[in-house]
Amino acid sequence: MRLVAIHIYKWINEAPALLCYEMNLDMLWFYQRGVAKEHIMFNTRLIAGRTPPGNKQSISLEDVGVCHCWTTTDGITATVVCDNEYPDKAAFIMMNKVLMEFRE
Repeated sequence: MRLVAIHIYKWINEAPALLCYEMNLDMLWFYQRGVAKEHIMFNTRLIAGRTPPGNKQSISLEDVGVCHCWTTTDGITATVVCDNEYPDKAAFIMMNKVLMEFRE
């Protein structure tokens, strides 16, 4: 089980604004990290922009794992990128805690 990235966006339809993020790409070779970071940033932004307020979804990403996304009714979106073994329920619980801490 591996957690790769967490992002928080301000939801704007099709063009969310990145507020903060954290990534751990230590499992990749040094020269692969830049491409992987751009791939993750692009896909999380795309998924965040297409998840309307009040909805959750999980999308499979090629060669990375799964991106879980949750847009709250007040327009804040959290995304978590993890491998396929990471439990969905744990990802959404963690997103809830991250969103609560972010609001504080």
